[in-house]
Amino acid sequence: MAKRQLNEKFKHFACSHYGCDGGNLDSSVWVCGLEWGTEFKDLADLEKAMEGPFNVGNWDGQVQERLKYQYNNKIAWLYSYLYDWEHGHKEQAVRHKLMCSDGVGFKMNAFPISFKNRSSVSWNSDMSKRIGLHSFEVYLEWCISHRGRFFQSLVKKHSPRVIVCTGKGSMMSFFRFFDCDLTTVDDGEMFNVARCNDNNTLVFVVPFFGGASGINSFDKMATLASNISKYADNALGSTDWK
Repeated sequence: MAKRQLNEKFKHFACSHYGCDGGNLDSSVWVCGLEWGTEFKDLADLEKAMEGPFNVGNWDGQVQERLKYQYNNKIAWLYSYLYDWEHGHKEQAVRHKLMCSDGVGFKMNAFPISFKNRSSVSWNSDMSKRIGLHSFEVYLEWCISHRGRFFQSLVKKHSPRVIVCTGKGSMMSFFRFFDCDLTTVDDGEMFNVARCNDNNTLVFVVPFFGGASGINSFDKMATLASNISKYADNALGSTDWK
């Protein structure tokens, strides 16, 4: 079979901020998911997205609106517990400008093409021809290598101290995406962790925020945040990572 031609528009689209809500890149704590949970309607919809722009996004002036989504709401829980914000996570998220350009937090995804869920993925021959990659599995590997390199450069430049990745079933994908030193992989209570960025950044892989077996209550999120904080305090110093 002849070699496929990688779509250059896809390459620029994938190796960019597309697929990320954004926020403040200079924040000490980032959150990383797999991909947005809103599916493209069709290939024409994806083609339109690949035209750009691919600027850094943010929640400026939209924090309350963004917290209507359950995943974002639970991210607010996480930051509220990590930073010991006062009671009322939604109000505190607005006050501290969660995921705003001059606020706290940066939210990203490892993969740019959005799917409702992994069971809904359809990578047919038209998709393969349009993108230039054989299958969904090959697409994932390509993104880990190439999109990962784009975000590794951002991690090196902005040096977040903690990146919280949601989805323990994708542990190795996250570790490889951020080019973690695999000799540093460790287990904690409710998470796996490894170091990247010359050991200056901790990458925590935690259960998904939601679902029957994920982080689905205030108590579980409080426990997770406490466990992350204790580990980061010991590894980075209690005054050096928030």
